[in-house]
Amino acid sequence: MRLILLEILALVAALVFLSMMVAIALHRSARQSHDPGANSAFSEYLWALVPWLMVLACALPSVRRIVALG
Repeated sequence: MRLILLEILALVAALVFLSMMVAIALHRSARQSHDPGANSAFSEYLWALVPWLMVLACALPSVRRIVALG
């Protein structure tokens, strides 16, 4: 039961992450290309990735424990 719940939560997190990346891409395409405050696409995606990496680093020990308990 724990593994099923863990898989469901991982799927929800992946969907949220993908929707966030799609929203960033749509926002970038809707913005004017001559906008002086525009950053590079790489930096925007990198900054969007940083909080997810932090959450992953915090959750990884708990996930290992749940998987070990089986």
